[in-house]
Amino acid sequence: MHRGYVKLWRKSLDAGWLKNPKLWTFWCWCLMKASHKEYDQIINCQTIHLAPGDFIFGLKSASKELKMSIQSTRTILFFLEQNKNLMRKTTNKFSIISIINWYNYQSEENPTNKQLTNKQQTTNKQLTTNKNDKNDKNKEYSVDFLSFYNFYPNKKAPREAWKVWNKIPKRPPIETILEAVKKQIKWRKNANGEFRPEWKHPATWLNKGCWEDEIKEGKNWQTF
Repeated sequence: MHRGYVKLWRKSLDAGWLKNPKLWTFWCWCLMKASHKEYDQIINCQTIHLAPGDFIFGLKSASKELKMSIQSTRTILFFLEQNKNLMRKTTNKFSIISIINWYNYQSEENPTNKQLTNKQQTTNKQLTTNKNDKNDKNKEYSVDFLSFYNFYPNKKAPREAWKVWNKIPKRPPIETILEAVKKQIKWRKNANGEFRPEWKHPATWLNKGCWEDEIKEGKNWQTF
């Protein structure tokens, strides 16, 4: 059955990944496991919403499928997280892996200042920003914004979030924003019975510059 294709970029040669067969195998496996569109997957009577570039991950099942030891699989996963190739959101039964630059490297067209097809606009909402067309500014989303919005846990009012995104005067790199969201996800997961506030709407989170909020151990956790 035809299930589509993924792209392998030649820049991987420069990174030297081919010299590490296990790393290359794991990375290609991630690309092929990742969803190419948004959909809901049911896991143990729980509905999990997956965005493009996401997939459900289990350490033991991945180790078995890849024919690698659990230790090797864990080590490679940690390496890719540290190098900001992917991010992991963990539950008590499984993880959700998000390939950070999925839109950059796997979209149908080069995402730089190009509009995707009408079909993609309707189904995947993988829209890019054309900075020369002010009339379409609020109808199209940049690659960096989509990386943030699809990773942010509270997916509400994307257009409002997009407006705020464009008004941030000194917006940090997308890697900084995603790393802050990742830390805050972990902070909420490890509550240990302490109160944790609900996630703000993405527009509010961006407007308040919550990527700058500090996290401290112990009872002095910073709230968001």
